[in-house]
Amino acid sequence: MLDIHSHILPGVDDGAEDVASAIELLEAMKQQGITDVIATPHFYAMDNNIDEFRHNVASAYSELYNAALSKELPNVSIGCEVFYFNGIGRSRGIRELTLCRSNHILLELPNCRLDKEILRDVTDLSDRLGLTVILAHLERYAGEKGFKDLLRLIDNESLFVQINASSLFNPYLKKAANKLIKNGYVSFLATDTHSLSNRPPMMSEAIEEIKKQFGVRTAQMLINNSDILRDEIFKLPVSKE
Repeated sequence: MLDIHSHILPGVDDGAEDVASAIELLEAMKQQGITDVIATPHFYAMDNNIDEFRHNVASAYSELYNAALSKELPNVSIGCEVFYFNGIGRSRGIRELTLCRSNHILLELPNCRLDKEILRDVTDLSDRLGLTVILAHLERYAGEKGFKDLLRLIDNESLFVQINASSLFNPYLKKAANKLIKNGYVSFLATDTHSLSNRPPMMSEAIEEIKKQFGVRTAQMLINNSDILRDEIFKLPVSKE
């Protein structure tokens, strides 16, 4: 399986603290049946300069790549999780922050509001910039004002939804995650792993839970979607320049 959302690069965000921690996460992912991983460190426009961010990410990737070279671990490539900012749908530089330099962008929405301006910006990412938007951990926003408007937008636009594997076992998020799966909104399951103690990879457990709750066909659809996406965008080795 491909994991499209993870925080395994050492020392670049609130994920893996160092190379040893990153290797531990990759070993755990291997046990989960994950063969390919996109490292998606957080990008915050208010805090990060794109060029500096890409340099730091490339350096961390290079360090991890060299440490993992002799080990049989999942393949790792570079993307990022872009936190929404005003005007994102008109930002040409955003193409530097896609998954594996493809047309797919992993977008994190703000927790406090989902107003018309945000929804218009999300639409502009597709309509103006031609990007395929994958909304990260959509289950987190189920209680936010404007969530139903967002669901209508997903119905009408080419937007894709990712949920976290661990949310299926989280008492606060499980109901929302299950409802999204039941209603056919979810295209991708990912770990969003940060460490073995903070949101460890739980992909295999989540797949089994989905089989139990929604049937083998639904679980297989999510696996197939990750295979299709991998064939579309995943390229290794990634340039470390």
